[in-house]
Amino acid sequence: MNGILSCYFPTTVVAIDDNINFLDSLRDILGSKNITVKGFSDPFAGLDFINENSSSNGLAFSDLTMSGDETTSDWKSILLNVNKVHSQIYDEGRFSKISAVLVDYSMPGIDGVDLCSRISDPSIQRILLTGVADEKVAIDAFNNGYINRFARKNSSNIVSDVIQNVNKAIYQYFSIYTSDLMKCLPTKEINNLRDPIFANFFYGTCLNRGYVEYYMLDTFGSYLFLREDGRANLLSMMPESEIDRIIEIGVDSEEISEEVLVGLKSHEYMLVLHNRNGTLPPISSWDKYMRPARRLEGYQTYCFTFAESNMLDLDFDRIKSFNQFRKNMLEAERQKL
Repeated sequence: MNGILSCYFPTTVVAIDDNINFLDSLRDILGSKNITVKGFSDPFAGLDFINENSSSNGLAFSDLTMSGDETTSDWKSILLNVNKVHSQIYDEGRFSKISAVLVDYSMPGIDGVDLCSRISDPSIQRILLTGVADEKVAIDAFNNGYINRFARKNSSNIVSDVIQNVNKAIYQYFSIYTSDLMKCLPTKEINNLRDPIFANFFYGTCLNRGYVEYYMLDTFGSYLFLREDGRANLLSMMPESEIDRIIEIGVDSEEISEEVLVGLKSHEYMLVLHNRNGTLPPISSWDKYMRPARRLEGYQTYCFTFAESNMLDLDFDRIKSFNQFRKNMLEAERQKL
């Protein structure tokens, strides 16, 4: 799909190779990119690990939607259950989800293509490492759907090739679930997320702030961002057309203050509205949610602001950080020694 992912966080890549030194190198290379590597020199042990964890591996976006009756149309509206998207930040297990498998083709007892064909979870992306002589085998495996991509193990650019292939595989892993989620939403509600101008802003501006994970808050393009230590930040995004709709609600109620009305009409201010039930706060209290807004011109004109994280209805003490996950992993490894 084109556009922005609905969520992203550091995941685990399973590497299977009978060369232990190569596995150690992968841990160092990918670990520096905030990717956890679970290495196996025994291919059958690696395959068992993958399939034993497949039942808890998916993001299950089908559970993140809820139906509501639409009285003005034959269509049944599907509403995004934002609260359940957020719930992932309280679960350290998200970092253990297997997004991709990196498998050497030539191994004792089983080849990499056969191993990949036995992976039960279709969302896990499969990368085959081959030699030059195995390239036709890899192409056939790709065409038959056993693998998603391949890289030459003896290439002079092996490090950059592995990083590039793994990053693309992880993106595709999240993209599958994002596509499933988007199918549940009306096209008019997801145009913002498919706007290339907004995508450039998101990946070029927002993600250059040291964030390692992010979660969609609404279909306008608002996102929750987390750093490695679990600190949260908020991008609140709203099309000008939506601000105008909110103004109408305020005016019709006759409760909106003149200051709030002038600020919203100028589009130099916007309301930062993100709570668990998705409802508007009392109109008389809107002044508490007003923040200076900037504009972004894309398919339509957006207003956005980087607001304080306390504008979100979150339990910050319960957030599990990627740093804590890595610390717990190292401690568990020490106890095994």
